[in-house]
Amino acid sequence: MMDYVSTSLVLKKTFRNSFILSPLFLKKITAISFFTLFSLQLTGCGWTDSFFGGEDNSIPPTELEDINSSVQVRSVWSKNVGVGIDEAFVDLKPAITDSEIFTVDREGQVTSLSLSNGGINWQVELDTVITGGVGYGEGSLVVGDNRGEVIALDAGTGLVKWQRELSSVMLSAPLIQDDILIVRTGDGRVYGLNAENGSQVWVYDRGVPVLTLRGNSSPLIGGRELVFTGFDSGKVAAVGVQHGRLLWEADAAVPRGRSDLERLVDIDGSMILVGRVLYVATYQGRIVAIDALEGEILWAKEMSSYAGISADERHIYVTDSDSNLWAVDRVSGDMLWKQDKLAYRDLTAPVAIDEYVLVGDFEGYVHIISRLDGELIGREKIDGDGFHVQPQTDGEVIYIYGNGGTLAALKLN
Repeated sequence: MMDYVSTSLVLKKTFRNSFILSPLFLKKITAISFFTLFSLQLTGCGWTDSFFGGEDNSIPPTELEDINSSVQVRSVWSKNVGVGIDEAFVDLKPAITDSEIFTVDREGQVTSLSLSNGGINWQVELDTVITGGVGYGEGSLVVGDNRGEVIALDAGTGLVKWQRELSSVMLSAPLIQDDILIVRTGDGRVYGLNAENGSQVWVYDRGVPVLTLRGNSSPLIGGRELVFTGFDSGKVAAVGVQHGRLLWEADAAVPRGRSDLERLVDIDGSMILVGRVLYVATYQGRIVAIDALEGEILWAKEMSSYAGISADERHIYVTDSDSNLWAVDRVSGDMLWKQDKLAYRDLTAPVAIDEYVLVGDFEGYVHIISRLDGELIGREKIDGDGFHVQPQTDGEVIYIYGNGGTLAALKLN
């Protein structure tokens, strides 16, 4: 079965005759068109020169300026948990419980660690190439590999409970709700599987367009009855957890332009549900607020993002496609501030904690931004291989998983 996230190619044909582009690759493309299923005409000297070893015309990352740090980053603990994402830019976000954090690396090493001190509870080797995970729920961990297999493990021991091959690979973290495992696959399908044995309960098939970004947005549970999924077409769908029937569908982004590249819209980053409002950011589209029960779009603002978003009680925070960080009013959609001093540094999606917003960048720096006005107020280098996975928090500690396999627990002073 095809590996959707091969490190040797940034452009691949999928099972539905579509093509997947890395977001980093898109920065170098000026035009693209398709002649046949297996041949491409690519124009624009910036792409051809850089891809075939010539001059790289991509925009360089912004150089970091000296800042007066008013907040310090303190390491609570740090642990190496494998090879990380291994330059594959897959979204292997750890799963956090009340007392444990679970990680998986690209080569199939699954680790359970104590939240309090980073001590390893158990560690297993799956001997496969991982493309998606980690999902956690009801005593199980779930990851996906490049053969299209979903692998469920016992969260207490790491022993494999069952494996099941699906129609395509899983490129994001799955969910478990009321004995139903929700899995989004790269061919546009959402599966509802029996969490105990992997048998199929239902499947919802949305398909994929001709051109897509590499990666998928993770499904999101609303209450206990709905699962929200963002698709490569820019659509968001709400289906029933138990039966998979479509309840509503909304256009988070609308394709525009003449070429396939111009019309490329995608939902790859994390979505956020606050109360009954669902917030979604799209690539080459917009950021939208959607009534989670009715599917009605409450407001929409033009923006391009593939990293994802986070929220607090008043604002949502978005990393756009150029690595600018934005604060947006949750109710009105008004843009409150923009931090552009980290542009083109391939920032992660943000995380909000206390009075701060944190992001990681490609050089391994964690940047601290004031929630009040967007000012840069702190910085610390954590992992020299950089960050791709969105930082997470339990409200007191920030957990960030580096590209090179370092998992760090941080506090702000």
